[in-house]
Amino acid sequence: MLPPMGDPGGLGGGDVASALAARDKKKKDDPARELAEIAARLSSEDQDSLLKFARFLEQQSPAPTPEPVPDPAPIPRPESESVIKAMRRLSATYHMLDRSRLLNETSALMAQHVMQGRPAVEVIDELEVVFQAHYEKVVAEDPTRQGGSAEASTDAEGDGPR
Repeated sequence: MLPPMGDPGGLGGGDVASALAARDKKKKDDPARELAEIAARLSSEDQDSLLKFARFLEQQSPAPTPEPVPDPAPIPRPESESVIKAMRRLSATYHMLDRSRLLNETSALMAQHVMQGRPAVEVIDELEVVFQAHYEKVVAEDPTRQGGSAEASTDAEGDGPR
């Protein structure tokens, strides 16, 4: 015998209807998806109005403030360290860096150590330079740390840009 529809205890509370309802709830929690679904059901004139209203709201909303690039979390270098452990340490120290941008340089250095027998200490020294250089580049491109913005260049009386 099948349990009646809507009986939450019928299949231990994990029936297909419950799973589908949970999935639909997740979809509804995404405002962009829900807005797109609503817009798709509107006439073209109403879609234009919705777009105009969204652009109006966008202009009225303050721009999101970018987060500054965090400082590195320095982890002391141990007396004897393998290249792999150095990579882990430096990745943790410079957690804010995109590792894919470091891949070419770091893998070349690791290959020199593994394939060509280059001493670990030399490779680790260069890895530290690579990570530091990439960090400095990210900081230089960080808009929150640049002094040339309009907010940063006001005169002493505070009555506007210089």
